[in-house]
Amino acid sequence: MQDLFNYFVKRCDSLNEKEVPGSITGRLKKLNRRDREALKSLLIKKGKQLEASGHKHVISWLETCITLINQHAFHFNHVFFSPGHQIKNEIKQLLDHATETVDLCIFTITDNELAKRIISCHNRGVKVRIITDDEKIADYGSEILILALAGIPVKTDHSHYHMHNKFGIIDKQIAITGSFNWTYTATKHNQENLVATTKFEIVKQYNEEFNRLWTELFELPKLK
Repeated sequence: MQDLFNYFVKRCDSLNEKEVPGSITGRLKKLNRRDREALKSLLIKKGKQLEASGHKHVISWLETCITLINQHAFHFNHVFFSPGHQIKNEIKQLLDHATETVDLCIFTITDNELAKRIISCHNRGVKVRIITDDEKIADYGSEILILALAGIPVKTDHSHYHMHNKFGIIDKQIAITGSFNWTYTATKHNQENLVATTKFEIVKQYNEEFNRLWTELFELPKLK
């Protein structure tokens, strides 16, 4: 965030919203709501300092800064359904664009194509964590052991009941949730749904729940 602050301050005399490079707008889109508000607060504080020192055009500069931050806020709320490839394609796209973290709390994963996308995230340095149901690991076609062999940490419940969640958090900014299990059947035959949202309050709660489960559940022994 400091680089964005520096960018705006260096252009306190010449900031033009039509000339902002893609590298800056891309960074703005990656800010969550808390970081956006923090950046605004820093710029407002700086604006007061500039105004006190007699700097001209502070108000218009600050208005442009706030407009740019709001304009490039990263937010969406989408709903997808199956049968069909809507849900699977959305998951693939989100995994392909993940840059920092992927936390998945999924009842069962048997779709080899989605498993490969998860491994690809791990291989390019994205921190991946998976929570799944202990009984589903032994199911025919389960990809969990393959994911664990790839070096991805996996945790499960130890219970006669099920870890039946189907949600994920991408880069701590996007939550996905719904009835959809990561299986071929869910894509090709089942009536399923998936919600993808960047709404801060929802993402925050899913992130907290994942971390709670990650603390309480049991690590799958490392495989060789």
